[in-house]
Amino acid sequence: MLTARMTMLQDEENGRIARELHDSAGQLLAAIAMNSVLVEAETHKVSAPAAKGVSENAAMMKEVSKQIRTISYLLHPPLLDEVGLGSALRCYIEGFLERSKIDVKIDIPMDLARFSEEVELSIFRLVQECLTNIHRHSGSPTARIRITQKGACVRADIEDAGKGMPLEREPGSPAHTGVGLRGMRERLRLLGGTLHICSDSDGTRVTAILPTVRATAVVPATQEVDRPVALTSEASITDESGCARQRG
Repeated sequence: MLTARMTMLQDEENGRIARELHDSAGQLLAAIAMNSVLVEAETHKVSAPAAKGVSENAAMMKEVSKQIRTISYLLHPPLLDEVGLGSALRCYIEGFLERSKIDVKIDIPMDLARFSEEVELSIFRLVQECLTNIHRHSGSPTARIRITQKGACVRADIEDAGKGMPLEREPGSPAHTGVGLRGMRERLRLLGGTLHICSDSDGTRVTAILPTVRATAVVPATQEVDRPVALTSEASITDESGCARQRG
């Protein structure tokens, strides 16, 4: 619970920093770039080394501006606030595809409803975390992202065809899924949702279900993830036979 609250406080701070980067550093760089254009127009009046320096400065300013936009986006994607989860995910996945060369299939309704800021950001961060894990660890050439809404719940499924993830179990303790996904589990739990991970040698599927309206009732931990209801049980991880049954 403490981890989830700290994560949400961090999200708020990240959003503030992202806005500062855009509104201050970004605007200053834009003004410098405009001045640079004026100077470049006069480079024929200066020596060749000076003209080269002006050109290199312009190129470096473009790169700095690009990096600031990237950092600002990673801290808090502005499209989430402006146009919602669907468009923000499509934009992010498009960039991810270009960087990673992983073939990502997207199944997101064009008319996907708007949700609360916490729900949209949580789903976005989950997709971001899963795609990062796929790129770094799974060895999968493909991935699939599916977002659906049914009733008062929104569901996110992220799948790959990689080598799977090691699932360590200790008596009386939940399975260990890595720091990023453990933190994500706590974030979803705080919002009344669940995280379900199914992993074997054929790949990994991560399923998150979140209520679009905060629920007060607690559903039993045996509730299956396929039922679109507000859940507050621990994240679960199936064994290889369970994965086979679900994929079958």
